[in-house]
Formats: sequence, C-alpha cells, structure tokens
Amino acid sequence: MGVNIKDIAKAAGVSTATVSRVISGKPGVGEETKKKIKQIIEEMGYRPNLGARGLAKRRTGNIGIVSPRQSNIVLGNPFFISILEGVSHVLDQHDYNMVLSFTLSQQKRLLETHSVDGILLFAARIGDPVLEWLDASKLPTVVIGSYQDENAYPSVRPDDEGGIYQAVKYLIAKGHTRICFVNGPLSSIKSIRCRNGYLKAMEEEKLEVTSEQIIEVPEYDVLVSLKTMNRLFKEGKFQSTAVVCASDYLALGVMKAAISNGIAIPNDLSLIGFGDVPFAELSHPSITTMHTDLKKIGSQAAQMLINEIKGKKIRKRNRVFPMELVERQSVCALKQ
Repeated sequence: MGVNIKDIAKAAGVSTATVSRVISGKPGVGEETKKKIKQIIEEMGYRPNLGARGLAKRRTGNIGIVSPRQSNIVLGNPFFISILEGVSHVLDQHDYNMVLSFTLSQQKRLLETHSVDGILLFAARIGDPVLEWLDASKLPTVVIGSYQDENAYPSVRPDDEGGIYQAVKYLIAKGHTRICFVNGPLSSIKSIRCRNGYLKAMEEEKLEVTSEQIIEVPEYDVLVSLKTMNRLFKEGKFQSTAVVCASDYLALGVMKAAISNGIAIPNDLSLIGFGDVPFAELSHPSITTMHTDLKKIGSQAAQMLINEIKGKKIRKRNRVFPMELVERQSVCALKQ
C-alpha cells in the first residue's frame, strides 16, 4: 500500500490539515514546519495528485508560472516583468495566487502533483524537459510567447516575425543596406520567427546577407550581448551600418559595446531594439524599438487560462499582438 497523507502527518508530528496546506501551497504554516514536511514527503516518496481527487470540486487556487529559463534571466528582464504585471492583475481579480517555478525539480513536482489549477508557460525552447511533463500532466495550459507546436496549447505572443521585418524595412528606408541582426538562440521559436522576419525583409530588397551579419547569442541577456559585440568590434571586422536586435536587452548590450569601442550611436551605427521595455526610453541615447502592449499580453493569457480552467470555449486559440515602431534617438539616415 502506498504512502498517504496520514503517514506524512504522523512522521512529521502534525495534523493532516497542516500537510494539506503545505502540499497546496497555502499560507499559515511556519517555515521550519513547512521545510520538515517537504523533506519527509521527499524521503517517503509521496506524490499527491490533486487531479485524482477532482479539480472541479476542489481547486487549489494556484496558477503555475513555469519557465525553463534561470530565474535571473526572467525576473531580471523588464520584458517578462511587464507581462507578469498583466498576469497578476487578472489573477488577483479571480482570487488566484501565482506560483513561480524555474528549476527542473520544482517544475517536475508541480506538474506531477497537480498542485496548481493551470499553467502559464514562459520562454520555452525546443527540447526543454518540462514540455514532456506538461503534456503528461493534462493541466489547462496557455503559452506566453512562441511554442514549437501552435496546435498543442492556446497561446499569446508578439508578432516576432512582423516586428523584425518592420524594423529592417525602416532602416532600409533610411538608406542602410548593410544591416546586422543580433538574435537569441535558435532553440527558441521566437528567435526562429525573428530571423525569418529579418531574412524576408532583406530578400525582398535583394540585399546580400552574409554569415557575419547574423549574430546568434546563447541567451537574451545584456551581458552576453555586450561580451559578444565587444569582441566583434575589437576585431575590427564589423562592417554593418545598422543593427536590429531581437530584444531591447540585446540592443542595450550592443549600445554599451559600441560606445566603449568609440562607435557613436546613431552617427556611426544605427540601432533598433524589440519590446519597448522602460530602459529603452531612459537610456542615452534612447533606443528606437518595436513596441507592443506587454501587460495586455499577460492579462490576455491569464484570462484565456481561467476560461480553459472553467471549461469555456476559446474562440481564438492563438493570439498575435501587432508591433509598432517607436522612433527615438538611436537611428539616423545614412549619408550618401
């Protein structure tokens, strides 16, 4: 016979109600007691499945925010924070708590135990282990951003391809023909879409694209972008007159690397970001970027998930938010 909640309570010297509160992530249990109960659960191999008890009758009141990326990559990025603000606003209206999960062990446990009523999936990439666990959990799920199979789950995302396409076309209209593209890893569907937008715009204008013009960094992180571009500028082989970036974080790294190498933005190098996070406007020079309503993306995703949990039919399963160019100070026309 398997381990049950009474066994856990007996081993921990607490009531079954206290164990239930810890499993459900509810407040009211001291940190030491919580830690002790979790340790006993792990040691005894107990895996409560709230789904088996009927989520329709007993909801947990929790929504899992799952991202296979490191917590500092997500929580340190204003792009994701703006989306989370929109998510939080809607969840508050419906009396749901957010349960943030970034490590594989947390995510595996969260999905196997059904300790949440639904999942909002952020920043997933091809081959992430959490995708297999998510499929097996059968929990209501909405993807924020791009996903490898658009038919698998409802999703809400910016128009990555269209946004980069617009940015490149704008630079071409300013006289630029040697346009570099700084992108994230191609394990990200977002990166693939952004790359497609860049190539489409360049091909339409019959502009040559060399391998040196497409720079792929392993993470959407300002320090990674800064280090990569600093090396390229120091080598003296960088020939482009303009750069389009797949995120404002990447654009900030490009800007800092350029300035430290005596390259003036925009007089020597024009620059466009993506996302329009707050620092894009506050940087000097302020960054021309592609804007979309990030908070609305978050609120829309949260509302779609709540509708899924309630069994309501979602009319439009995959929602794409348009991008618009915000002109600031980081682009200038190329002098002929």
